[in-house]
Amino acid sequence: MNKVNQKMDKVNHSKLSISLLKWYDKEARKLPWRIPPELTKKGIKNDPYKIWISEIMLQQTGVKTVQTYYINFINKWPKIQNLNEASEDSILKEWSGLGYYRRALNLKKCAEIICENYNGKFPDSEKELLNLPGIGSYTAAAIISIAFNKPAIVIDGNIQRITSRLYEIKEDIKKSKSKIYGKLENFCSKKRPGDFAQALMDLGATICKPLNPKCNFCPLVKYCLAYKNNTYQSIPLKTKKLNKVIKKGYLYIGITSEEKIILIKRPKKGLLGGTICPPSSDWKQNEFPTPKPPFKGDWKILNESIFHSFTHFNLELKIMISTVNECPNDAYLEHLNSNTLNSLPTVMKKGVKLVIDNYII
Repeated sequence: MNKVNQKMDKVNHSKLSISLLKWYDKEARKLPWRIPPELTKKGIKNDPYKIWISEIMLQQTGVKTVQTYYINFINKWPKIQNLNEASEDSILKEWSGLGYYRRALNLKKCAEIICENYNGKFPDSEKELLNLPGIGSYTAAAIISIAFNKPAIVIDGNIQRITSRLYEIKEDIKKSKSKIYGKLENFCSKKRPGDFAQALMDLGATICKPLNPKCNFCPLVKYCLAYKNNTYQSIPLKTKKLNKVIKKGYLYIGITSEEKIILIKRPKKGLLGGTICPPSSDWKQNEFPTPKPPFKGDWKILNESIFHSFTHFNLELKIMISTVNECPNDAYLEHLNSNTLNSLPTVMKKGVKLVIDNYII
């Protein structure tokens, strides 16, 4: 350990925590799932159900987008018992546009287990939470700290970045998690762990940003080694991402004589699992598969393709359209309107919108 880091480790870590919480008491973001700090300090606790829903939605999705979805979701299913009684299809429909639909299916499974095995109450231990579908180490720690106000080390991208800069950790972000965990243990607030975790989240979202951090407004700047040594722009270190693979396929838009679009329910496993949308071919890497429309009709390939980026690959879909007279009994027939469009996964929405805007079948 170098002398600078030795000096940092000797800092009274309680001062770090106090400085952060003082800032949070004044600057906390107003979020629909959050009890503000002036109330948590009086002993009013966050609802584990609401924290769970928000944290699952926030995986891979920004706060601004999530807020509207969250409000609609909670208005429809205000308690976990309501969610337990909801159908998978209704949950997936409400989730449409957030992506990563496995998250929505896991919400249903998790609600069933909590209602059946825990009498509708969330377990208050990380070990038990980690046994529930869709809850990993980050989400479990977030629920324990924020909802139950128990000490737990919450580490997301924002918190990794803050801690890496604070202690000037010059290691790849993917390899430094254990070191970050140890540093956080030193100055995590034992009295207000929930507010502490949310304070770090807010600090990373508003001040300690990936690019051009607002160091002059940071409550921890006087303790920050990366700021002191002018290395904050290059920390945390990240390995350059490889180019995404490209996958290709077909999207089949079948329209009935009553101008209804034919939708099917995708298998639960795989990307977009369990969603209701137009059928598509398999997605093949670097080349289009042989088109095999699922219904009889006079299928035509449109000139335009649609493009969509997933986390690990980019997708190009060619669109085939046809009037269809017969379709399977388990198909869903929906009017071609904005309500149907908005219920579809984003990638499918792009294809259907292209047809609505430009083609008459």
